[in-house]
Amino acid sequence: MDVGAYRNGVKAYTPFFLHCYDLLVIGIFTRYFWKCEGQRYIDIYRRHAGRRHADIGVGTGYFLDHAGLEEGRQQIALIDLNPNCLRHTAQRLQRYVPDCHVRNAFDPISIGGTVDSICIGGLIHCAPGTMRDKGRIFDAIAPLCAAGTTLFGYTLLGKDAPMSWYARALMGFMNWLKVVDNREDSLDALHAELSQRFSQVEVWLVGCNAFFTAKNHKDATR
Repeated sequence: MDVGAYRNGVKAYTPFFLHCYDLLVIGIFTRYFWKCEGQRYIDIYRRHAGRRHADIGVGTGYFLDHAGLEEGRQQIALIDLNPNCLRHTAQRLQRYVPDCHVRNAFDPISIGGTVDSICIGGLIHCAPGTMRDKGRIFDAIAPLCAAGTTLFGYTLLGKDAPMSWYARALMGFMNWLKVVDNREDSLDALHAELSQRFSQVEVWLVGCNAFFTAKNHKDATR
């Protein structure tokens, strides 16, 4: 994957925008345009985040911050191509003393060991290409996966999801700006890519968002 093309999806995440992100994206876009309450994202963390957890595509860390993970025993690895996101999120989650790793999510991701859980949230719809291209992200996480590792996350769909005219206009504008690339992303395509790599997959639709869980990566470390 061309890193230059991949950077289109992270270029908007400047220090200034990150300070506006929670109010604008989570408070307004997510609730009123994408029709998904913030509690939905927090709940998936609470259900699936393990003691050794990796977040890939960290954004501002809002949902992870509000998941109520146990401070004394939690280990968190933050993985992102954008150093701005890593700095912002690491500061927010400093009580967990997270490890930060600058990585391209299309290349094999190694951080020195496996983890119990991985969240990929808000990354897939920013990544360039078709869902088949984006499926390479699920290959790249193999070095992080042990037999019992749980992958979970969410992504904004551009196809076959209920969408108001104003939500479609906003999504079209975001695609035009190249901060997202999801015009052809669908629930079925996401399920197909996950199923190629995991033996246990669940995907479901909430508003314009696909949520997913997956277990038993075929290339997991045994």
